Amino acid sequence: NLEGLLIANSECEAEKRLQIDALLVTPRAVCIIDFKNFGGKITLPRNAKTEFDFGKWTNENGEFIKGGNSINPFIQLKNQKRRFSEVYNKYIQKDLKTGDIFNPNHTVRIICFQEETELNGRIPLNEALNFFILDKITFLEGLLDIIDVSDKDVNISPNSYDAFKKVFR
Repeated sequence: NLEGLLIANSECEAEKRLQIDALLVTPRAVCIIDFKNFGGKITLPRNAKTEFDFGKWTNENGEFIKGGNSINPFIQLKNQKRRFSEVYNKYIQKDLKTGDIFNPNHTVRIICFQEETELNGRIPLNEALNFFILDKITFLEGLLDIIDVSDKDVNISPNSYDAFKKVFR
């Protein structure tokens, strides 16, 4: 009994630099999901703001886990969220149905590792409400927890899904 719109491998008609692996729109949450083909022990940068923002993520083999052209997946999704907010404000918001609301600052960012992972380090507390790291084992349960949260700034009916479909193809 879940309601939502999942747009995968889309191209953003309004902003070519906005490349999202998956965009999930539900009545209570909008999520940008990025998939990474890594697993095992993943070491995150230390929790200090600048270290987490600009530090390297590595796997147990010492390989760097980049986020597209960004130094790490956190920065990649931070940039995607900023671009998504701009696209939402310019192209999507005007087409939402009456009574529907969405604050793009409340967009949830999710990294999903395609293999089972064990994290060494943690997400800084100031990011923990809208940035999540999941893997193939925790993905479904984690996603259900994320979209089950009530947010007074997010109330999107299925009637507004077309506003997102027009921009992401």
